[in-house]
Amino acid sequence: MLDTVFIYSCGDVMKKELPAKYYLAHFRELIEFVTSKCMHLLEPKHSEFISKINQLDEQSQCMLARVYSRKPYLVQAQSLNYEEITSPHQAIYTLKTAGILYEPNAQHYKQLIAHLTKPMLVELLSNYSEQVSFKKSAAKGELVTIACQFFSERADDLAPLYSQYVINNREDYYEYFEFLFAGRLSSGDVNHQNRFVMRDLGLTATREGHSESLSRFNTLAEAQSNYVLNRYRLAFKNIGKTAGNTKDEIFDDKTPYTELSHLVLAQPAHGAQAHDIKNKLLVRLYKQLKNTDSELAFSLLEGCTDYAEAQEIQIREQYRLGNKAWVKAQLEQIIENPLTDDLLYFADDFLMRKFNKQTRSRLSTMLADTQCVLEIDEIYRGDVEQGVNEYYSAKGLTVFNTENTLWQSLFGLVFWHELFIESPYPPCNEFDIYPQVLQLGNFYEAQSTQIDARLKSCSTNQALLNLVCKHAAQYFEQPNGLFRWRSNLLEPLEALILNSPLEALIAHLTAMSKHYLQLKDGYPDLMVINNGQVHFEEVKAPGDKLRRNQLTTIDNLKNVGFTVHIAAVKWFVDPNRIYSVVDIETTGGLKGGNRVTEIGIVKVQHGKVIDTWTTLINPQRHIPSFITKLTGISDGMVYNAPVFADIAQPLLDKLAGSIFVAHNVNFDYGFIKKECEVAGHFFKMPKMCTVVESRRAFKGLKSYSLGNLSAHFNLNLTSHHRALADATATAELLLLIQNSETLTQ
Repeated sequence: MLDTVFIYSCGDVMKKELPAKYYLAHFRELIEFVTSKCMHLLEPKHSEFISKINQLDEQSQCMLARVYSRKPYLVQAQSLNYEEITSPHQAIYTLKTAGILYEPNAQHYKQLIAHLTKPMLVELLSNYSEQVSFKKSAAKGELVTIACQFFSERADDLAPLYSQYVINNREDYYEYFEFLFAGRLSSGDVNHQNRFVMRDLGLTATREGHSESLSRFNTLAEAQSNYVLNRYRLAFKNIGKTAGNTKDEIFDDKTPYTELSHLVLAQPAHGAQAHDIKNKLLVRLYKQLKNTDSELAFSLLEGCTDYAEAQEIQIREQYRLGNKAWVKAQLEQIIENPLTDDLLYFADDFLMRKFNKQTRSRLSTMLADTQCVLEIDEIYRGDVEQGVNEYYSAKGLTVFNTENTLWQSLFGLVFWHELFIESPYPPCNEFDIYPQVLQLGNFYEAQSTQIDARLKSCSTNQALLNLVCKHAAQYFEQPNGLFRWRSNLLEPLEALILNSPLEALIAHLTAMSKHYLQLKDGYPDLMVINNGQVHFEEVKAPGDKLRRNQLTTIDNLKNVGFTVHIAAVKWFVDPNRIYSVVDIETTGGLKGGNRVTEIGIVKVQHGKVIDTWTTLINPQRHIPSFITKLTGISDGMVYNAPVFADIAQPLLDKLAGSIFVAHNVNFDYGFIKKECEVAGHFFKMPKMCTVVESRRAFKGLKSYSLGNLSAHFNLNLTSHHRALADATATAELLLLIQNSETLTQ
């Protein structure tokens, strides 16, 4: 059979058939990569396996490629029928004879049972109905448990089933080859096959033509250390998931986190990447075990090497346990020699609050003490940055929404050659679009001479801008992993470069080259140009908090000479504002194929309800029975109702000039926007979510569902899950929120 891929484009579905030997071509491409670039990373068993593959005929190679493209550990032989394989049984026989594939046996009975469908399990157990008790209506998981217990002493009885399957043993050798190519493992579909498919369909950009294939590891020890730790990371992710898709050899199901912890602690980490994986995995395991095995959990933290998060957790836990002298000594040591700026801020703040009796953290203090308080119309509650943007624009200032994109694109364009062309750690293959040297965290260490020379060549602001424009033109649309190419990419960069002190730009680019992982994000939301001077604004709406990575980046910008404001927003409420409180009922929860069946609107102004409106809508599709049971709306009720296209314009007229309010607003807003698009109408309006606002106004409630809030505040919810009734209750909730805000101002 041909492999068919469906591509969705502009609402149309295009069907593309892949070539018959498509999987074989990529199978060979991977083997060629391993044999040409990674022989120094192979053990004798790997080389022997490749030798066996090379001796196979094409049909057998096709079959092996197909088996390895499957996800399950057991593959039913009769399902392996493909157009390019004229004799599948012969190909499987050849692979078995060569010792590459083999059938399951009694030791695989658990995997086999877990692989069976529920009807197959029922049929299997029915053959032993006099010896085992079960209910045909039981869930599959329960049937699997019963079958595993029953066949534990008679696994040989399953021999007729064993012969119908082959073991997908890609984990034995082939998975390691994939890892050498991709640099990571995935719990989903096969890594390299996915990548090739997306590349060849034009759905994923690669650096094809701009990079050559290289080995990503220098030594066998480094490669295997990274591979094993990646397997442990994948095992951690898969704990608790249904068995049957893997050999499940890593640990016993009874104590998976404990066993995995000992394995990770014992695993050597060779190279920076392996150390990073091990550190992160140890911390994740600590979080799983801290409440059940504190001794092992703390040993996991102690097993971390130069890892800031582990140090912070240790300090917090030791302080909680009363070891204050140890904590103070550790904090002072960190301040003297911090691993990262982020850890330094933590240590300094923790020392001040716990030992010097400072009541607020620096993050809270910065936000509370800001002198930049802006009154912004509440219609921007859902897009506060845009509200501040328009506030400054109305004053005649030039404003750009920049956040991380501005600095990442500047960094990438300035250092393009050093990152992608002249790097001692170039991309290992066309799929590696993110610079490896940044992942390793040693960009400046490895290329300080080139970096310093590059920045020295930018002796004026215009020279820096010329370099950025030159690289943008020369490498336009080449994937890079740092920023996305856009038609207006250069506009904010030009404004930044021409309106900033050159010394500040060079100093911050230098800091980014030295500490990219710390300074790649956390940048202020807006860049404002006022009389030829740049300053940045980090916008915070009521209830928002300043994050520590933002503090790190803001401090770095300030230290090199930039002006950064924390813009605290205070909502301005137009007393004449009209709020359209909306609720909809639908045929299902997802916008894809579901439609609206009912709309209810309650309009509120000056703290009072001024209008209500509701209508049933014919969704032009069947209403599922469970939806009818939930809402009471049936096919018969909407049979003579208008379709959405008929009420679209009246609906838009009714909503015009108001704020769209709903409980979980993105659900209602998203459905109406989709319905309007289908009907040929543009829909966009300011919106407010009463779930979000309730959490801010009424902190500490157990639930913020409309039903629970209605019960808590005695709202008028007479017929839950009918549109007008829910909209009425939500309107009452909105008034409570507004009253609470008035009282706190």
